[in-house]
Amino acid sequence: MESLFSRYPLFRYVPAVLLLAVLFRTSAITGDHMGWLRPPFDKFMHAGAYTALGFCFCFWFKNFRWDAHRIRCALVSVLLCVAFGCLDEFHQSFVPGRSVSAGDVAADLIGGIVGASLFIAIKPWKRFKIFR
Repeated sequence: MESLFSRYPLFRYVPAVLLLAVLFRTSAITGDHMGWLRPPFDKFMHAGAYTALGFCFCFWFKNFRWDAHRIRCALVSVLLCVAFGCLDEFHQSFVPGRSVSAGDVAADLIGGIVGASLFIAIKPWKRFKIFR
């Protein structure tokens, strides 16, 4: 995968940007249409979505950066998740029927941590021929 990213550097950003667009669009849905999503299941949805986002943010860093600064790269990915989670909640404050919740941001934080942790756990993929 790194060879694809080295040949086309902007591809590294595409998964996260697409997921950000989906999350932004989803947060614009009015409360009437999101009535099926009740607590605590909404927190699981937040955590799951931000797990994927945290994983995608991890692609933004090159292999040599991961090898040298693993914790720093993971921390930046998690902070990006929390920052977008806060922006998402701010955006929801303008949508009728939606509310701002610190619990949602906490679920976003947990999801970002899980996503970055999963990325670190499977990072040794460089040893597989297909990803060289």
